[in-house]
Amino acid sequence: MNKETAKKVIIALASKDTDTLNALGVTVYGNKGRMWENEACITSLDDIKGECNPRLASNYCTVEHIGCPQCIKTLLDLAYGKPQPQATRV
Repeated sequence: MNKETAKKVIIALASKDTDTLNALGVTVYGNKGRMWENEACITSLDDIKGECNPRLASNYCTVEHIGCPQCIKTLLDLAYGKPQPQATRV
C-alpha cells in the first residue's frame, strides 16, 4: 500500500465508506471476538507491519469491522509519515 492509497483508506474509514474500502482492495482478518469489538486487522498492511494476530481461526470480518489499533497506527504512519521524537531540554 502506498501513501496516497493509505490516505484514501483513512478517509473511507472515517466516513464508514465500505464501497471505497472494497474498491481499494483493502483486505481484513478477524475472528468472532475481533468482529464483535470492531477490531479487525488490515491484512493489506501485513508486508509493512507483520501480522497483528495469528490467523488461526476462521475469518468473520469485513471492511466494516476494521479497528485494530496497531493497524490504524501503521496506516496513519504510512499516510502522513512517522511522528518524529520530541527533543527534550536539559
